[in-house]
Amino acid sequence: MNGRKINMSEDIKRFVIVGGGFAGVTLAQRLESLLPKQMEIVVLGVENHLVFTPMLPEVVGRTISPFDVVVAGRTLTRRTQWLEGRVNRIDREKDEAHYVRKDGTAGSMHYTHLVLACGAAADLAEIPGLGSRGYALKTVVDAIDMGDDVIGNFELAASEPDAGVRERLLTAVVVGGGFSGVEVAGHLADLMRAIRRFYPELKSTPHRLVLLHKGDRLLPELNHQSLSGFTLQKLRKNKIEVRLKTAAEKATSVAVQLTSGERIETAMIVCTVGTETHPLIKGLGLPLEKGRLQADPDMRVKGVANLWTLGDCSLVPNAYNGRPCPATAQFAIQQARQLAKNLERVSQGAATKPFNFRPRGMLASIGHRNAVAEIYGFKLSGFVAWFLWRGIYLSKLPTLSRKLAVAIGWACAIPFPPNIVQLRLTSKRPPTA
Repeated sequence: MNGRKINMSEDIKRFVIVGGGFAGVTLAQRLESLLPKQMEIVVLGVENHLVFTPMLPEVVGRTISPFDVVVAGRTLTRRTQWLEGRVNRIDREKDEAHYVRKDGTAGSMHYTHLVLACGAAADLAEIPGLGSRGYALKTVVDAIDMGDDVIGNFELAASEPDAGVRERLLTAVVVGGGFSGVEVAGHLADLMRAIRRFYPELKSTPHRLVLLHKGDRLLPELNHQSLSGFTLQKLRKNKIEVRLKTAAEKATSVAVQLTSGERIETAMIVCTVGTETHPLIKGLGLPLEKGRLQADPDMRVKGVANLWTLGDCSLVPNAYNGRPCPATAQFAIQQARQLAKNLERVSQGAATKPFNFRPRGMLASIGHRNAVAEIYGFKLSGFVAWFLWRGIYLSKLPTLSRKLAVAIGWACAIPFPPNIVQLRLTSKRPPTA
C-alpha cells in the first residue's frame, strides 16, 4: 500500500479524535470554541457522517427516511479537519496515528493529544451460528437492510406454495429485551402489521415476532419495575410473543435453537445483546475492563499523558455516584463536553477535573405509539411518554433541515402506510469507526 505522512510544525498543537459518533462530533464542536485557532482539530472516522442511532429503529419501521438520521460531519463543524479512514495502529512512542483509507492507501498523522472515541461493535459470535445470518443495528445500512429484508420475506412468502416455509418467512426473532431489543421489536411488529394489506396472498398465514430475553423482566436498566411490566403488557398486546427467562443457544440457516430445546423456524434473527471491543482498542496493549479501555476520572487513559478516551469504547468513572458510565449517547455527549474543557486546561497548563454528571433519565419507544420514560426519577408511560420521546429526540437531532424532514415524515406516517419498496442493497458494510 502507498503511504503518506501528515506532519506538523513543532509550534502547532494538533488534537486528533478517532471516531465521528456522538462523542467525537460533540468534542470537536466544543474544542472549536475553547481552543485558539492556531491549534488544529482533526476527526478520523470510517464514515464521513454522524449516525443518530436513537432513531435507527424508526428507519427499520420505515416511518422516516434513512437520510434523515445521518449528517455529514463537515456540516456540523467550522474549522475541524475531517479525514475518512480506519485507524489501525497507534504509535505511542512517536505520537502517530496510522490509518487506512477506503482506496486501500495508508497514512499517518502526528498528534499532540489523541482522543479515542471509536465506540464498540456488535458481537454476533456470542451465539453460535448467528454471525453468518444475524442482524445487528449499529449503522444506517443495518437499518435499511433489516426493513428491506422484512419486505423481501413477505414478497417471497406471497409466492411460496409450502405453508411451513411461508410461516418461517413471516417469522422474526429478536434476541435481547433491553432498550435496543424492545425498540427494534416494537417497530418491526408495527411494520409487519402495516404492510400485510398489500399481500392478500398471505391472508391465511399470520406473521409472528418473538422476543427472547434471558432475564425475568424487560428493560432491566429501568429503576421502576412497573414500567417493565407496562412494556411487557403493551408488547404482547401488539402481538409480540415475549419469552422471559429464555435464551438462544445457537442459530441455523432456518431456525434458532433455544436453551430449553425448543426450535423456532425463522427467516430473520436480530441480535441486540453482546458487544465486542474495537480492534484498535484491543491492539493498544493497555488495561481493559469488561472489554472497555480503563480511564482516569478526567478521561485520560491510565498511564498515558496525552491519550484520552470517552464513549462506548471506554470505562469512565462518574464522580456523581462513583459508578462506571453506561455506554449510552447521553453519557457520551456529556463526557465530550467535559473532556473539551479538560483539554483546554491541559493546553493552558491547568489541572483537569473529573467527569461528574447526574443522569437525566431514560426513554424507550416500544411501538404502536407507546413508550416508557424515567426522567429525574419520575416515570411516564403510554402515549404521553411516546410524545415526549419524539419531542426530546427531535430537539437533539442535528441541523434544522433534519428536524423538519423527520417531523414531516412522522406526520405523513399517520395517514399513509409505509413504503414497501425493496432496495436490495449490495454494497459491503464498512467496519465500525
